[in-house]
Amino acid sequence: MSDTLHFGLFLVGICLLTGAMVVGVGAFEYEVESLGTVEELPDNTRSVVSYGDLSASDQRTVERVIAGERVVVRDPSGLPGPRKRKGKLAVNRGGETYLVTRRIFFNWRSEFGMGAIAMALAGLAVVSEAVRRHHFPHRTAVWTHR
Repeated sequence: MSDTLHFGLFLVGICLLTGAMVVGVGAFEYEVESLGTVEELPDNTRSVVSYGDLSASDQRTVERVIAGERVVVRDPSGLPGPRKRKGKLAVNRGGETYLVTRRIFFNWRSEFGMGAIAMALAGLAVVSEAVRRHHFPHRTAVWTHR
């Protein structure tokens, strides 16, 4: 194979790796969980809000979370609280203060997550094969050994 074909193979691998990062953005989701009731607020609490000040959809989400459910949403606008972003939220309801955590995570089980992982693995394989063919042509590929 010529140097141009090796470079082309390497470039295809780099494109697959870049595509994996782009597709992987779609696999990010937001999780809302309860940390229970607290007497004093931790220093890293982002917001404190009264339960009555929340919108109806935020109240339903907080109710589900306080009941012990883990709520996962794709859009940050589905997060409860006045500021729709990750971090801890304290909710005052009925004389109790509930601490709710909102975090972002990579959901590898989603279509985007599996696609990103598959593209990354394919990109790594193609890049390593291009390097092997260009720099180590005397060595055979690993999968040809018996």
